[in-house]
Amino acid sequence: MRLILMGLFGLLLAGCQEMQVERVEPRSAPVAFSTYAWGQSALGDVPEASAQLVELDEEMRAAVAAELSARGYREEAEPGNADMLVDYQVAVVEEQFSGDPSNPSWDAQFDSNAAQGVVELPARTGAPRVTVTLGIGRPGGAAIWGGSATKLLTRPESAEERQRVIGTAVRELLRDLPAAY
Repeated sequence: MRLILMGLFGLLLAGCQEMQVERVEPRSAPVAFSTYAWGQSALGDVPEASAQLVELDEEMRAAVAAELSARGYREEAEPGNADMLVDYQVAVVEEQFSGDPSNPSWDAQFDSNAAQGVVELPARTGAPRVTVTLGIGRPGGAAIWGGSATKLLTRPESAEERQRVIGTAVRELLRDLPAAY
């Protein structure tokens, strides 16, 4: 199962400080599940993963596991034994790039030397953003719950703020997830 969401770059460039949320629109009726497994290995198990990415991965897994546990779901070690799979991605975006090929003057607004179709935004356009993408569904099927959320971090060095933002995003994305049966 892979979660494909269009318009993620639009979310990254949104100027509002409120959390921007785009939910998965389920293609099938809700079903009752009781167990879950992770759709991919933890980044801590990947030797070449950076420490920052491993930390974000651990924070995301902890937030999702806590939300699922609160709703009565049990984790299965083997994906083949689980009712549903959880796929996710979390990132902190420090620099944002965009372009508008239909409007050549867009590039000139920020950098007259920018390549056509690419705009480098000013370095201090605001704080970095945390972006969370989450999908839960049947193994091999489309996501039934989840979506994508993004929010500015006012203190990106603060683990507490990152964990709070990630936890809020996970709760918002899974607010329609029913309790385990």
